[in-house]
Amino acid sequence: MSAILRRSAPAAAVAMLLAAGCGGHDGAGRPGAKPAADAAASSPTRVVLTPEAIRQAGIATEVTHRSPFAATLSLPAKLSPTPETPEELEARLAYQDSNARFQKAAAQFQRLKKLASENVAAAKTVQEAQMEYAQAEVERRRAQATLQNLGIGAPSPAFPHADIWALAQVYEAQVPDVKPEAEAWIAVESAPGEQFSGRVVSLARFLRPETRTFTARVAVQDPRHRLRPQETAMVEVKTSERESFSVPVSALLYEGTDQVLFVKTPGGFEKRRVRVGPRQGGRVEVLEGISEGDEVVTQGAQALLGELFKTTIPGEGDESDEGD
Repeated sequence: MSAILRRSAPAAAVAMLLAAGCGGHDGAGRPGAKPAADAAASSPTRVVLTPEAIRQAGIATEVTHRSPFAATLSLPAKLSPTPETPEELEARLAYQDSNARFQKAAAQFQRLKKLASENVAAAKTVQEAQMEYAQAEVERRRAQATLQNLGIGAPSPAFPHADIWALAQVYEAQVPDVKPEAEAWIAVESAPGEQFSGRVVSLARFLRPETRTFTARVAVQDPRHRLRPQETAMVEVKTSERESFSVPVSALLYEGTDQVLFVKTPGGFEKRRVRVGPRQGGRVEVLEGISEGDEVVTQGAQALLGELFKTTIPGEGDESDEGD
C-alpha cells in the first residue's frame, strides 16, 4: 500500500502544477468561473444558485428589522352563543325558577292568611300554604348560594355585543397574563389559515375543580357568521408587546430537532439555526440567529435545503478504490 502511495505522489504533484497553470479556468475554459456544487461543498451551510435557478425555485426574501411583536398565550376554547358558561347559565335559570316559585308561594300564603282571618279559609289550607312557602324559600336560598359560589349575581350582567363568544380555559398560573380588553385572535379547524379578531371581556370568577381552570370570555368578530356554537377553537391572547425580529412562518424549516432558515449573502444563501418564540398572525418571533438588516428567505427555503442536502451526499466516484 505504501508503495502505491509513493508511486502516486509524482502524479499528484504534476496535477497540482497543471491546475495552478490554468489560471482559474473551469473545464469549459471560462476564466474565473466556480461551479455552484464546488462552492457549496466548501461550506456545508451555504448554497450557491444561478439567477435562473433562483427564479425557478420561487425564492423570495424580506429584510429583517426590529418591530413591535405581540407575545401571546395560547388557550383552548369552545365557541358559544352566550358569554356565560353552562354552569353560570344553569345556575341563573335555577335561581329564576326558584324565585318565581317563591314569589308565587309567598303571595298564596299571604292570601290564605287573610282569608283565614275572615273565617273563609280553613286552617289546614293555611298550614299547607305556609309549608309550601317555607320550602320555596329554602330552594331560593340554595339557588342564590350557587350563584354566589360562581361569583355572579342574580341579575344577568350587561355584556357588550359580539357575533359569537369564545369561552377559553385559563389555568391558575396564567390568570395574571389574561387581562380584560386584551386583544385576541381565534382559529378553528373549519377555517384553516384564518384568524378571527376578538377581545377579552372578563374572566369568570369561579374555578372549575375538575380542570383547575377559569373561563375567559372573549367577544369574537364574525360578521359573516362562519363560526358555529360548540365548535372547538384556539385563542391567542395578547399578553405583551415588545420590539423584536420576526419572520413569516414559511421561512422556517425543521432540520432534525433544530429550526433553520436561509439568509441571502453575497454570492449565495447561508443556512442559520435559529431559536424562536411565540407565533402570531402568520409570523414567528426569532430570538436568536438573525440580525438587523439580514435578508431572510421567506419563500423557496425548502428548495435551498434540498440543494444543500445534495452537496453533502458523496458521489459514486468519490469512493476510493482500496483494492487497486
